[in-house]
Amino acid sequence: MATSDQRSAAGRARAGANFALIKYWGKADARLNVPAVGSISITLDALFTETSVALDPKLKSDELMLNGKRRDEDVTKISACLDLLRARARVTTRARVTTANNFPTGAGLASSASGYAALVRAAEAALELDLSPRERSIVARQGSGSGNGFAVK
Repeated sequence: MATSDQRSAAGRARAGANFALIKYWGKADARLNVPAVGSISITLDALFTETSVALDPKLKSDELMLNGKRRDEDVTKISACLDLLRARARVTTRARVTTANNFPTGAGLASSASGYAALVRAAEAALELDLSPRERSIVARQGSGSGNGFAVK
């Protein structure tokens, strides 16, 4: 039986890829990963990242599958984002994150930004949180400076 801080739940989200027209440079606040100069980008509705987060009390650590492949090298960064949300929800349960892009990862379409935006929304649903767009953006930016958490379905 799950305790109050250990539970099974799942969430799913989709976030559009974006293409920077004017890219930000530098950091105004390195701790929050806030850019010094704003950027202008467009979100592409047809290109997206889809992510599911499944809380599993049996897991000893978070797990990540990206485009069908286990990505242990990226778990630390994913866990840091999830830890912010778990702390807010007062939950310690580890998560199985499954994410996929319908466009080439690393092709200059901000796959990390869409990935972290989708991660935050999926985890928010799994943890039964109700974050503001600003709060989502703060958490998503911990993984990707371009992450925003706004353009998510």
